[in-house]
Amino acid sequence: MDASKKPTVALTDEERFPLINDLFYLKQMQQDDTAPKFNFQSGDRLRSEQLAHVKSYASKIKTKQFWNTDSQPSWMSEYLNWCTSTVPFYTNRSNVLTSHPTIRRRDIHDSPWQFVSADCDLKDLLVYQTSGTTGAAMDVVFDPISQACWIPQLESLLQPLGIRLSRSNRHVAIALICDQQTTITYASLSTYLDGAGVLKINLNPSEWKRDDDRRDFLEKYNPEVLTGDPFAFNSLLALQPNIRPKAMVSSAMKLTNDLRQKLESYFDCPVLDIYSLTECRMVAVADGDGRHRAIRPELYFEIFHPQEDVLMPPGERGELVITGGNNPFLPLIRYRTGDFCSMTIDNGTPYLVDLEARLPIAYYRSDGSFINNIDISRAMTDFPLVGFSIHQQIDKHVTFKGWCSTLDERMSEKIRATLEDLFGENISVKVSCTRETPTTKPVSFTSDIG
Repeated sequence: MDASKKPTVALTDEERFPLINDLFYLKQMQQDDTAPKFNFQSGDRLRSEQLAHVKSYASKIKTKQFWNTDSQPSWMSEYLNWCTSTVPFYTNRSNVLTSHPTIRRRDIHDSPWQFVSADCDLKDLLVYQTSGTTGAAMDVVFDPISQACWIPQLESLLQPLGIRLSRSNRHVAIALICDQQTTITYASLSTYLDGAGVLKINLNPSEWKRDDDRRDFLEKYNPEVLTGDPFAFNSLLALQPNIRPKAMVSSAMKLTNDLRQKLESYFDCPVLDIYSLTECRMVAVADGDGRHRAIRPELYFEIFHPQEDVLMPPGERGELVITGGNNPFLPLIRYRTGDFCSMTIDNGTPYLVDLEARLPIAYYRSDGSFINNIDISRAMTDFPLVGFSIHQQIDKHVTFKGWCSTLDERMSEKIRATLEDLFGENISVKVSCTRETPTTKPVSFTSDIG
């Protein structure tokens, strides 16, 4: 990641946690002898009126009032009126959904400020960079309310299983587990959960003072819920910590049945496979038989033709398109997700059928160590790419093709050097760049290695 895009610490603890007076547990996690080398400081920044909005959202999401076939949600008209009157990108557009064209990731990537409602207070702006698993990595902006609402979304999935997050400032409620070359890591607190701990840790041994600290730290704080991607959970399983989470939540990539069964067997807890997007957070949860059940009533789904702005007939397969959300910094109207499925509605609940989301593709160095494809996406953020494809052959050699709006004669050389540094010695890397428009997904990860 370019140095100018790396997060910097600009707030005090008091500004990060305006409603939490006792920060003892935060300091304990940060200063623990077995703690990782935390490289960031994070807080939800919730003020009293914002916390009230989060609690109100938590009540609403439990209702699960979606929509029926051949109808739209009850909130749609008010939402479209608000978007077209306060969001520059939608100004002068129709208040009727069927009149709106679809929008793509490129629209947000090129001008994120055009999607910010005039109702927003820019002092509340939070920035998060997407992992780049379906398109070139990009910055997505939130406010403290929409950012904090991921925990009520999580609760709505856990409660039907009889699982509740404890509210206490002396335990860790959630740990976000990563296994990447680099990523931000931190210890934080949740105001919504009355000061409970929230961790983000990277299992990469280089992020810890001692190798055994990874297991010792997790065992000491024993998080109630673990979230992560399949790569991170596979690495966690290899570590074999003596912890007993209430649940595990996999996202970012599709979770295979084999890994899910291994996780459930070792950790003795349910493992949920979530379909989520950084652009709008949690979307649906795997519900068996190739179906994903909708999670949030404020998201409306449509299925469009992959190449044309044409709505597919009911039950037909196409690209998932989403309208709605609760983020005033990025309200979506007919946003193409880059993922494909058909849709059915059973008893008033939408299901995404045979969802073709992001598969976990591992890449390997010559010594057999793996590279998370997220690390590749993040490495490419230093370059002005519209998209790229990368393929690894059986012999581990790599072929990369990049699409960009402007060509620099040295760009291919710089990308090759970046990938060679990432893959290490004895891996041949071939790179080409073109101004052509990609005819497939804007980002494609493939490998001949099983």
